[in-house]
Order: sequence, then structure tokens, then C-alpha cells
Amino acid sequence: MEKKQKTFFRTFIGSTAAILLAVSLTACGKETTSTTTSELELVSETVSSSVEEVKYENINPLTGENNLADAAKGQRPIAVMINNHPSARPQWGLCSADIVIEGLVEGGATRMMWLFSDVSQIPKIGSVRSMRHDFVELADGLDAIFVHWGGSPQAYTSVSNNHVDDIDGLSDSTNFFRDQTRNVAIEHTGYTTGQNILNAINQKGFQTNINSSYSSPFQFNIPDVKRKLADGICKKVNIYFSAQGYNHTFTYDESDGLYYNRINNTPMTQDGGKQMSVSNVIGLYTNVQPISNDEAGRIDMDLTGGEGFYISNGTYETITWKKGNIASNPLKLYDKKGNELVLNAGKSWIGLIPSSYSSNTSISDT
Repeated sequence: MEKKQKTFFRTFIGSTAAILLAVSLTACGKETTSTTTSELELVSETVSSSVEEVKYENINPLTGENNLADAAKGQRPIAVMINNHPSARPQWGLCSADIVIEGLVEGGATRMMWLFSDVSQIPKIGSVRSMRHDFVELADGLDAIFVHWGGSPQAYTSVSNNHVDDIDGLSDSTNFFRDQTRNVAIEHTGYTTGQNILNAINQKGFQTNINSSYSSPFQFNIPDVKRKLADGICKKVNIYFSAQGYNHTFTYDESDGLYYNRINNTPMTQDGGKQMSVSNVIGLYTNVQPISNDEAGRIDMDLTGGEGFYISNGTYETITWKKGNIASNPLKLYDKKGNELVLNAGKSWIGLIPSSYSSNTSISDT
């Protein structure tokens, strides 16, 4: 596989403008002077120096932030299936994920797939839960190494057919563990850590360099520059997945520019009490259908594409998205003009919301 090429952004407009302004003031002041060749060369050298000073060489491809460790550059992301049953809350390590993707499984419940760019930064996370085929395909479209504890028959078929590199707690007794201090059913107790995931990767001999065609899954604005979105103000959004109570409210905090997550009107927190917050809230509407002759009542999410919304920086806009019917196709987001969506840098929550509940989404400007 091809190695990821070094990518960086350059911001020089401000520096250039300041230098040119200084030159113009010299030329247009009360005393007329001429600009010599040596002075122009100095301007050019200064601009070049300023450009070099604002390189961004450690961009996290999942957040757009300039904070990725050198050792993690060009590495495949890690995708972990996480339980969202009430007995599994508060989850271990909820606030550590770069991206949280949430979608329906059977019984009106949701499950999450947490994405990480740097395996060394993954703390104790869980509870790790069984996979479903839609999440396998989303992970495959990111060239991710997929971590789970068991799975549905459809998910195992997808792993096999699409040659997905996976780490399964059901068959790996050395890198997954049980924490039974909460007095809950055993399926809510499984966890792992970044070090254990790395151990499993080494044991299985997985390729860790990302395929270059997957190295930039999302487009981001320049770090520390937040853009306003086109359709209006969003201080709060309510999002519904089902009648079974897996519903979220994200509320904007102007003091830090983040949206704080509540599930069923209760703060969604990780173990220890820290509330989950993200820079970007992304909702993707999808048609959901039961799988024929599946006794467990499992469902299939249509990942072909559709409409949605993007919320960030106290504002929102409508978007479209596409993945298609091929598992290895990446998830892509687009603005209303059909251009690839530019996200503000920071962590994201992405919800695959049943189209039947689209009318329940409410965006408030207060």
C-alpha cells in the first residue's frame, strides 16, 4: 500500500498583506521614495519565511487539528464498536474518540463506532460490543482496523467478503478484559485499551500504513479558524433515533465553541463524569429496513447516500452525503453546491438517523 504523503496548510495572506502595506506606505507617504531591488528581495524573503512559520504538518485526519503525534502520521485509523445500552453508561473513554458514529441496531437501540487516529492515545474504552454489518462497511470505507467483541452473522460475512482487518474479543482472550465492578450484565462489561489493540495488531501482523487514497477522509478548515455556516443560528438541536429513548440534545456553549451532548435529557458522560462535547454535529438521514428472516430483528441502514445537516460554531446548514453500495467506498459529505463539505477543526459526532424521524429533528436559535 502507498504511504500517506505529508500534508500541510499554508496561511500567508495576512503576512503578505502586512508587508505590502508597509511597502505601499513607504511609496505613498508625504516623502516620495523608490523601492529598490534589494528591498523587494527582502519582502519576498520575509513572505517566504512567514509561510514556513505557519506550516501545519501534524494534522489529525479525523479532526483537522494540528496535534497528531509524529508516530501516528500516515497510520490507519482504529474503529471500535461501543455499547450504548443504559447499563453500559457512562462509557469508559467516551470523550477520547476523534469521531463518534452512532446508528441504529435491533430493538430501536443505537450502537456507536468510535474512531481514533492515534492508537497510543486510546485509554481504557468500553464497553466493547458486537459489530453489525453497516458499521463494518463504514470502517472499511476509512481503511480502519476494526475492533469488536462478537458480531451478527451479516457482520462476519462482511468482514470475510471485504477482507476487513478485525480484532475480535470473542476469540482474543489476551487483549480484552471484563470490568464487573458495576454489577451489570456481562455483555456490558467488556473493555480494551490502546496498548492492547496495538499488541493485537502486532500479533496479527496487520499493515498499519494507510492506503493513500484514504488518507484524507474529510476536508477541514485551517486550524483555529472557525467558519460560520450558511443557513442560520443553531444553539441547540434535538435528534431522535427511535421511540425507545435513544435521543440526543446537543447544546452550544459560546465560551468554548463546543456542543454538549445529553441523551434522553441526561448529560452523556464518560466514566468519571466528564460530559461529551464536540465541535461538529452531523446528521445523515438514512432509510432503515428490517433484515428479512432475521430472528433477532436486526436492521439494515441504507448507506447509499441522502440528505442531512451540519452544525458547528453556533450555526448550521443542510448537506448531502454519499457512500454507495461498495463497502470500501468512503463516506463523503457535500455542501448545497455539491462541493465537498469543509468542516471546522475539532471532534465530531455523526448520527445515521432514520429518515422516518427526520421531522423530529429540531434546530433552535436560542
